[in-house]
Amino acid sequence: MSHLNLIHSYGFLGIRLFDLPSLLICLLTVIIFGYKFRVPLNYQLLLFTHCLLPFFLNDFLFSSSYMPDQFKYWTAVNQIRSGEVSFFEALSDSGNVLQASAFLSVLPFPAPFSVISLGFYNTFIYIVLFFVLYKKNIFTGFSIWFYLLFPSLALYTGLSLRDTLILFFMVLAIIYARESSILKSVISIIPIYLIKFQNFYIVAPIVLIYFIFNVAKKGMGLTKALAIGMIGLGSLLLSAPLALPLVNKYRVSMFVEDGGDPSDVRLISGISDFVFQGLTSGFYFLSKPLPWEAASALQFIQSFENLIVLGILFLITRQAWNKSPDRLAFWLLFLALSMSVYGLVVANYGTAVRYRYAFVVMYVLFVCADCKVDKLFPNKRILFYRQ
Repeated sequence: MSHLNLIHSYGFLGIRLFDLPSLLICLLTVIIFGYKFRVPLNYQLLLFTHCLLPFFLNDFLFSSSYMPDQFKYWTAVNQIRSGEVSFFEALSDSGNVLQASAFLSVLPFPAPFSVISLGFYNTFIYIVLFFVLYKKNIFTGFSIWFYLLFPSLALYTGLSLRDTLILFFMVLAIIYARESSILKSVISIIPIYLIKFQNFYIVAPIVLIYFIFNVAKKGMGLTKALAIGMIGLGSLLLSAPLALPLVNKYRVSMFVEDGGDPSDVRLISGISDFVFQGLTSGFYFLSKPLPWEAASALQFIQSFENLIVLGILFLITRQAWNKSPDRLAFWLLFLALSMSVYGLVVANYGTAVRYRYAFVVMYVLFVCADCKVDKLFPNKRILFYRQ
């Protein structure tokens, strides 16, 4: 396994030369499947650009130490590839780093020479997911551009983290739920439990509700969505005495894990505050960091991205409400649940962006698909839209 000091001795360009084969694999994947599925050239060109991103993130846009978790996955994948840890041993490990690394280790790429290398593994997953969505006719005229141009999606799918895997399996679970394929949907959910159990407890109930109400064909209905929301509120009240200490514990531990000072975390003070935070933290989680809260240049850029994304979500939701409120009700429930759960436990701004983007992508993809939202401005010609 490559030693970190050895890696740094190759310099900026030298370290990237080792990843040219991985770049070639990604480019060939775009060419082969782009030709097979007759994907328009402009989409393929954007995918080609995405293939280059891992070269320009770590130790270029920011220091690789800015997201130190990357070194954990890089080390774990090399341990599995070298035989120090067997695949099944990694998969059954109690921690999620080895488990996520087990899935990454089976991808058809050379052993990762540096943390830059795993960025190509995740880029490959991003590309494969694009063609799955394209082949399954999930994309609409707007959502395909959102997938290709959403900065946070491009950023985190070019890094050496587990988040791309999580997005991949969550999207697959919903796709198969739309197709009423219970077995495939369940198989897609299992890796989520291994990689990130919090997301499992969000996605599994959502997929179950999707099956029960046959949302893709019939929608859910506003009355049913409100009833489920009220049940959720009642559960929040009943669980408060037991859940509050756990929420505060995870709130502090996640903040410290991201390099924060535990004394800077605002703890939830009581049951009334817990209920208030549960009802309001979702929207704040969706929008933070605000420009005046940014602690770094990257967060400052992300704060403006947040404002644009909020505008996009509003425009999409307004169109979906006019076209198919019954189907929209389900996805509003999905967004409210996911944002509220993470809003309660995530205090770090950078972590909020990282954990949020997958749910935003899913909301845009499936609201557009289920509610037939094809254009952001349906009556105007703006950018790539035509009247």
